[in-house]
Amino acid sequence: MWKPGDRLTHRHNPELGPGEVLEIRGRNLFVRFPDAEQTLSFAVNADALVPFALAPGSRARLAPGQDVVVVESCEAGRCRLTDGREVSLDELWPLPVEPAPLERLARGQVDPFEDFANRLDALRLLRIRQAGGLGSFLGGRIQIFPHQLYAAERACHSDPVRWLLADEVGLGKTVEACLIMNRLLHTGRADRTLVVVPETLALQWLGELWRKYHQVFVLLDAKRLNDVATDHGPDFNPFEVHRRVIVSLETLTARRRLTEQAAAAGVDLLVVDEAHHLRRPPGHPGNEAYRAVAPLAALGRHVLLLTATPLDDDAHGFFRLLQLLRPEEFPEQESFEDRLARREPLPPCTSAARRADIGGLPPRVGVPMDLPADDPGWPPLFDLERRMRELPADNAAVEKRKVDRIVRALASPIALAAVTDRNDAATLALTAAADRTDPRLRWLVEQAGRWQQAGEKTLVFVAHRETLERLKDVIEKSGRARVGLFHEDLPPERRDIEVAQFRLPEGPAVLISTEAGGEGRNFEFCRRLILFDLPWNPAVVEQRIGRLDRIGRTIPTEIVYFRPPGGFGRALATLYERIGLFREPLGGLERELRHVARAVEREALQGTLEVDPDVFADVLREAEEAHTRVQQSAHHELHRDPYRAGMAQPILARVPPDLDLLNEGVVLKAVHSFGFETEAQSGARTWLIEYGYEALLDQIQGVPPGSRWLGTFAREEAVRRETIDFFATGHPLVEGILSELEEGRRGRVALLQIAGPEESFGLLALYKKGADFECIAVDQKGTRRPDLARWLTGRELRSEPIEAKKWTSQPSWPKV
Repeated sequence: MWKPGDRLTHRHNPELGPGEVLEIRGRNLFVRFPDAEQTLSFAVNADALVPFALAPGSRARLAPGQDVVVVESCEAGRCRLTDGREVSLDELWPLPVEPAPLERLARGQVDPFEDFANRLDALRLLRIRQAGGLGSFLGGRIQIFPHQLYAAERACHSDPVRWLLADEVGLGKTVEACLIMNRLLHTGRADRTLVVVPETLALQWLGELWRKYHQVFVLLDAKRLNDVATDHGPDFNPFEVHRRVIVSLETLTARRRLTEQAAAAGVDLLVVDEAHHLRRPPGHPGNEAYRAVAPLAALGRHVLLLTATPLDDDAHGFFRLLQLLRPEEFPEQESFEDRLARREPLPPCTSAARRADIGGLPPRVGVPMDLPADDPGWPPLFDLERRMRELPADNAAVEKRKVDRIVRALASPIALAAVTDRNDAATLALTAAADRTDPRLRWLVEQAGRWQQAGEKTLVFVAHRETLERLKDVIEKSGRARVGLFHEDLPPERRDIEVAQFRLPEGPAVLISTEAGGEGRNFEFCRRLILFDLPWNPAVVEQRIGRLDRIGRTIPTEIVYFRPPGGFGRALATLYERIGLFREPLGGLERELRHVARAVEREALQGTLEVDPDVFADVLREAEEAHTRVQQSAHHELHRDPYRAGMAQPILARVPPDLDLLNEGVVLKAVHSFGFETEAQSGARTWLIEYGYEALLDQIQGVPPGSRWLGTFAREEAVRRETIDFFATGHPLVEGILSELEEGRRGRVALLQIAGPEESFGLLALYKKGADFECIAVDQKGTRRPDLARWLTGRELRSEPIEAKKWTSQPSWPKV
């Protein structure tokens, strides 16, 4: 029995379209047919009325957003869509059935040639942008590097994807992870995604996923967790509310219940950045970070681990990460050292590109700053150093305090003053005197003005917040340069703003950062790096340098450091020079560099006031031997199918050279045809595009009316200007336009008159086949002409003027 709200069709008059029962009055049924704009009455038991159904391939609008979708199958009131979603039949309203193209052609209902050509170009674009399997990797706002494409493609060929990304520092592991993630999400192989990163990198990941890959994630911090509890109750699972989440490693370890909740909700893809923080020594259940992540890795779905620790430096830690990915291949009782000794290849789940594999990066150029030895500012600094090194230290606690005081005295007087007892008048007087005449500070103020005038970006690293504030205050009071700040006490969103402003050509010339900027942040656009102080751990210095010395840099990495005329600071600078720290990366030497750090601390505590650099001879020799060992190590050969420099050209040859230009032509022609407002802007291939309410299309999939974008079709411009959109694969406007060109009504039937190698009359038919399309051409005799099909579709179509009505109005036209 029918009831109000039921949907039906008339079996004998399908042109009415679907109808909806408005009311039942006695034995009469009143039905509204929106497509026909009629309301008709029928007998309640009329057998001409049948329940509404959607056949496979039907196009419909999906409530409430009214997106146009295509039905794959329907059963028991549920419909599966071709995009993978499953919805209720009640949420769908079928679109009017279009006459077949041949029927339209016979009726003379032809579209403008320009719409047909735009549609054909869109089909060519959809085909070309597959790029031999690289397609989804090319839509990101990134420079294209072949080793990253190689790693991402290899990983995506496995199922599930459980991969360890262990490239050398600076070669773009984060980019590789995002490329893989993008592919898995776009192809439907993953949905629920959890990204675990150090807290200092959480907002950077959030921003880069959106700016570079058009992926929307939620940062699950304390505020967002409280919002979930307020809206849904304290016991509600936050991973049921948010399907794509970034959470800091610190939050995950502090709130252990989050691991249980994530596992209960299900995780299709787990990504862990800086995974070397997950440590599990032999015979130990693992540190808190390891225990928080391990249950999620064990779920058996996709897992990406990113680590900066190479196999050569920490074999145990490296194999522990592999054990998370492939537990069946690394049983608990197996000795990792024995496996290495057997030279057994690693499972095919690692990428570990080295600088040598990609042809190297621009060189490091150490620039020692030898300020005049007779500068009156040096004696107060040496007096301060001497006073701290003469402090007594008769137990471990006092010794630790003494180390901190010496470090601060060498770093900056103001950093020492911040922790000096207010009753220690002598030390405070020394710090004040040394601060007033510090030659490093005077040099920095003078240079900052020159950098500002030259438009050169300079990153200054300091160890202490007090030093940072002092440098900023002195430079800005001089009026010579603007200064940005980056430190651990800034809210994460403020850190991102500081970096974004620093990147702008009109932004500050100098950014001063504590070690908070030393992990994960990318400053390869800077002209130089200033090491205002030298940390005692060379690994920290390496981390600082790595912010500039990384993939994408095109000029030498200039590293400026101060070399005092004497004292412990001179010996430290000389040691780092001999190690080669300012000359080349020391990746893979973390263990030996820790030995150096301990030797530096030991000498600072126990050595004489005048330090002979030769006191570090033993650790220097260890570091040199370790460097030679890593360079000559065959462990790298244990990685399966490693990237080689010779692979670059074949990989890049698969990237269509005209992809961005074709994309620009298709999208711009379409938006003009659809009545969008467009205006060229300054910058390479940069446009302002607005989907105004006067547009000729009511809806475009994924794009709400009123949307407005300032963006570019040029990759280089998009990489340079991160504040504008990149109109490429994955961008909502590009995907919405292509969907409309592929599925919409415009440009389905046209008449063409094209100058060619022969005079002929024929028919060209295009059939969509997945991401590709098939072309069939027949001549006036009905003979198939594949040569004509290739000639017509393999290039940009240009039709001579043709008056379609002159042809289609002839009585014989339907027979033709």
